[in-house]
Amino acid sequence: MNSVIDTNVVISGLLWHGPPNQLLKWARDGIIRIFACEETITELKNVIEYKKFTKRLSIIGSTPDEVFAYFMNLVKFVPSPKFIPEEIIEDPFDNLFLALASENKAHLIISGDNHLLDLKEYNHIQIVTPSEACKVIEIEKGWSYS
Repeated sequence: MNSVIDTNVVISGLLWHGPPNQLLKWARDGIIRIFACEETITELKNVIEYKKFTKRLSIIGSTPDEVFAYFMNLVKFVPSPKFIPEEIIEDPFDNLFLALASENKAHLIISGDNHLLDLKEYNHIQIVTPSEACKVIEIEKGWSYS
């Protein structure tokens, strides 16, 4: 199942347990494919360096570079989208996730961001929370992740 995962979900998955982490495990295992482009990777690289994550990185015994490298091994790197819609005015960067999903024929956009979630779908692509994504994937695969 092809997916685009917004940065806040990626950070949660890399640093904590729960549905975002399960999604990254499924990407590692080839159950889902996560698309990323230069801009989304650059944003993740910047965000993982935020001081507020220093303590959590220490607790899990990792560095920003190690976490970033792990994520890079999980994703399918694709070219930056050619067309960025102007659907989300409040946070224009979120439009990149819409474009990335649309141009790469993703099935899901997974986010914790209300700007995206409020849309519910874009170009027939469901926009869901990590928990909802896990349920969709479980139904698709016919099993449970607990």
